[in-house]
Amino acid sequence: MNLDVPSGRRKTIKFRTRNFSIEDERYWIQPSRCTSVDMSSREIINKLNEMEQEEKLFITYDVIEINPKFATVGGSIFEFINNSMRPVLKCHLSQVKDTNMLHLIAASFFKRSDLHEIWAKCEYPIFAGLLVVYVSNKMRKLFLEQHEPVIAEAFEKIQDTFDDECTALLDQCFHNSERDTRAVLDTNYHLFIHTDGCPSTAEDMEVMALAAAAKAKNFLSHPACQREIDFRWQPGFKLGQMAFCLFFFFPPLFFLRGRQRIKKREIKTMMVKMDMAGQMTSITYSNFMIRVYNFYTSPNAKYVIHTLFRLIYVIFYAYVLMTMTRKTMVMNELDEFLDEMAIIVWQCAYLTEMAVLVYQRGFYNWAERNTADLYRNYLVAMTMIAWSLAVIAPPTWPIRAFAIISADLFFYFSFVFATLRLMKIANVDAFFGSIVLMIKKMIPIMVKFMFVFMVFWFTYAVCHISLAGHLKSTPNITDVVWPWLLFSSGAFEIFGEADEEDKLGTVSKCSSAPLNWDVITDSSVQCWFKTSMIPVFLFCYMLVSSVLLVNLVTALLSKKYEDIDKVSHIYWKYKLYSRLIEYEEKLWIPAPLSLVFYILKFLFYFLSKIPFIGAIFECFMKVLRCFEGTNYARDRRKNRRYEAVMNGLIKNSDRWTGPTEEEKNAVQSVRDQMKIMEQDRKRKRYETDLLRHRFEEIMSEIEHTNRFKRIRSQTFNNA
Repeated sequence: MNLDVPSGRRKTIKFRTRNFSIEDERYWIQPSRCTSVDMSSREIINKLNEMEQEEKLFITYDVIEINPKFATVGGSIFEFINNSMRPVLKCHLSQVKDTNMLHLIAASFFKRSDLHEIWAKCEYPIFAGLLVVYVSNKMRKLFLEQHEPVIAEAFEKIQDTFDDECTALLDQCFHNSERDTRAVLDTNYHLFIHTDGCPSTAEDMEVMALAAAAKAKNFLSHPACQREIDFRWQPGFKLGQMAFCLFFFFPPLFFLRGRQRIKKREIKTMMVKMDMAGQMTSITYSNFMIRVYNFYTSPNAKYVIHTLFRLIYVIFYAYVLMTMTRKTMVMNELDEFLDEMAIIVWQCAYLTEMAVLVYQRGFYNWAERNTADLYRNYLVAMTMIAWSLAVIAPPTWPIRAFAIISADLFFYFSFVFATLRLMKIANVDAFFGSIVLMIKKMIPIMVKFMFVFMVFWFTYAVCHISLAGHLKSTPNITDVVWPWLLFSSGAFEIFGEADEEDKLGTVSKCSSAPLNWDVITDSSVQCWFKTSMIPVFLFCYMLVSSVLLVNLVTALLSKKYEDIDKVSHIYWKYKLYSRLIEYEEKLWIPAPLSLVFYILKFLFYFLSKIPFIGAIFECFMKVLRCFEGTNYARDRRKNRRYEAVMNGLIKNSDRWTGPTEEEKNAVQSVRDQMKIMEQDRKRKRYETDLLRHRFEEIMSEIEHTNRFKRIRSQTFNNA
């Protein structure tokens, strides 16, 4: 069905409110119910109805809920697809100009078999291919949540296939021209894919951002993407991480050995400024000094600063814990835990950073990219709440004692999490990054296998406590002792550390002497039974836990290690882009100084609204903005406008909204390479079909020969 309908034409279609069943033909052919849709949306809905009739995917597996404003299932599917694609398309589906891309998006939601044929017709193949990867990844997660592994596996196969196809297309462009490939990765496709007048053309999204959202690991691990990431991570000079730290803290090294030993990068030395007449002119400074400036303003420099303060935070945290001597919290004795208050203030800075980022990006978008920071801030918030209750609550309240214990518990957990978060710093190195990935993937196996350990552990602990008579030997036992007895009985035996009393079968109020067969009493028989069974239970438990279970979990971890080791380098390279975006947008001032920054910014913002004196504080606001993180997309659009002014294309930079010639050439180069790939694919398909037909002809000729008939008849007779 042709989807090429003018977007300007609109038609209001009204129907009476009627409920049709899925088997009713009217359920599929009614476009909408009392709703206004344009003709392009109507064509898409009709196409989705046809696909759903063939595949029976969304209704069969309850993927969507029927929207009452649409009379057909296609309308509900259309709304679902539109909401799913809005984070990357930034617009309504009807505002996408390429109809083949619309058809490809719809077909990818239904895992159609003709995706490659539709993809070859798209005007922007590399962007459209990554959209298929994005859709497949979302649908794979959706069906995994619905416990449909077969369908999820089908979408995963499509995701991997198009990830490889887009990587192959990028590789072909890379071998054809590395410079054009960098322009391809830097192209803003929102200037191409939307219809005229669409407000989404003001959006900016690079290809690598779409690949990161689609989890296209092979694409982002390609050398072209890695060079672009490395160039933005450390412009000016190319150094190893250890050498970068040395040059960062000892600037004289630039003048002693920098010019001769440091590998230079290709950078643009043009800078733009406004003259007195309001015209833009270009100025060029010393090439070496610009490289040094880019060195100290790079995301890697920001990474070094934040890492240094993170190490200071962990060391100071450890010092506070080791020197903490207080036993209670009293309002009149706050000077006894001022060091703890310093840690709390430091943690408040982390909470403030999270609040600002959540306000800017939204909670779900931030939490998806910073899951570990979210859990850390949960611990920090719980620590602060418990700490506040412990300080404010009167001594007579019972909740005060539990608040003190909770505050200390969360305080220790927060330190453990802070030290473990140091592993994230090591992700900058390939070796440590692979190790962190393996630990992250092995933790779920350990957590699941812990349940198996706990079954045998609990069984042995109950039997051991009953036989040894620990509860009877402790008459004043409380409920708090019960968990400790269950934990201590069998915890260390897993690692082969058995207690000597358990080896000897020591039981309270029972002697270790052998059973006297001449004088047999009830108590002597029971003591003999208990003292004999404790070593037997210990032997069986250690045999199962130390030998069977430990070796079993070791085998599972070894298999997981072998599987991860094959793709660990790809996953590490894929994560480099997330690290780059994180430190490009991160504040230059680390915690706890960032708390002072946000307080001053909040104060200056309100003071700048005051008449007459507001201009002074507005200048202070501009100074504070220099310490904020940069948005690469926004800066790139600004630089393109300046370049357009310098090239004489426009006079006012604010009027520049279209793509540059470099972007147009990059898009055209991808189309040309896509045509070459499609021709090679058709040629290989033709050769394969030719070989298959020739093989079938040869087999047919063999079957009609007399010798073959005679051999086949002899075979049947012998059988």
